[in-house]
Amino acid sequence: MSIYGAFDIAGSGLQAQRVRMDAVTANLANQRTPEFEVMQVRFEAGDPDSGNPLGVHVAGVDRLPMFNPVKDPDNPAAREDGFVYYPAVDYATAMVDGIEALRAYEANIQAVEATRSIIDAGLRVLA
Repeated sequence: MSIYGAFDIAGSGLQAQRVRMDAVTANLANQRTPEFEVMQVRFEAGDPDSGNPLGVHVAGVDRLPMFNPVKDPDNPAAREDGFVYYPAVDYATAMVDGIEALRAYEANIQAVEATRSIIDAGLRVLA
């Protein structure tokens, strides 16, 4: 692996965590949106396009039909049974997931900065 491979690995992590944060944001924003299906991001190791076993990629974003039914027959979104089905978003879990995504994103940025610093130091030695 060349030193530039570290940029590819960190870049894949940045992209994956951005997708994860988008899902967390959508879940929190749609807590009171009837029939919204909770989003969950699945990661897998490596890059399926290049065959590189290092790094990470988003294997998919699953839509989970988990709902909390609320009896409200006058609501226009109510089903025939008189219940409105709101997504079962656990606020605390979503916030922890968001913080984890943020920390992982920051760690990948630091990996990019450290790699850049190593390359800069090597070029100074050669110059």
